[in-house]
Amino acid sequence: MMNGYIIIPVRNEEKSIPFVLRDILNLQLIPEKSIIVVDNGSTDSTTKILKNYNITYLYEHKKGYGNACLKGLDFISNQVHKPDWVAFIDGDYSDSADDLHKLISIIDSGEADFITGDRTFYVRQKKNLEFAQRIGNFIICNLLYFIFKEKINDLGPLRVIKYTKLVSLEMADTTWGWNIEMTMKAILNQLQILEIPVLYKKRYSGSSKISGNWRMIFPVGYKIFFTFFKILFSNYFYEKRK
Repeated sequence: MMNGYIIIPVRNEEKSIPFVLRDILNLQLIPEKSIIVVDNGSTDSTTKILKNYNITYLYEHKKGYGNACLKGLDFISNQVHKPDWVAFIDGDYSDSADDLHKLISIIDSGEADFITGDRTFYVRQKKNLEFAQRIGNFIICNLLYFIFKEKINDLGPLRVIKYTKLVSLEMADTTWGWNIEMTMKAILNQLQILEIPVLYKKRYSGSSKISGNWRMIFPVGYKIFFTFFKILFSNYFYEKRK
């Protein structure tokens, strides 16, 4: 088996998480206990469902995608044997386990330090992204190219990174800036980055808690842009002091 962990942050995913786990478990990529599902305050039956699996179940009461991911990383840091890589996938069944396997295989081959899935490559599935996701991707990814000359098409959740590289990034964001923080720090730390096309489905049930909820779009958008410029200016002043 491969040597890594898969972190799945969830909140109220009772209808989708059984399918996500089924597909990942069927691949037999890693031991079941190396699949970490972090429950970020579910109020439906998600918690009850997860306790029926022989996976690593963690609960994080502090709301925020970043908090859930950090909880998983804290668990890994306390293990005696450290992994070669850590993967992240959402629990809403919009991503493909086969694509996750593909990303992990590339990391294992040594072709890259950090691999992300590009949900925008296939024209026919772009409609599966919410309008806010498409607009946000367009703006942020163009800023990344304009400033860093790094061609990134998507800031999706499906990603795999070498564990030692991830530790060196000193991830800190607790909410919605997690993905842009990881991508920007990977660029600034000159990690070998690879983006590959992946399949993307509409979430299994309901609308997105963020991009499908107009009340959340503006605070989330603000946090993403705030994180972008915070990291950008922090790096600028760091370089000036050197």
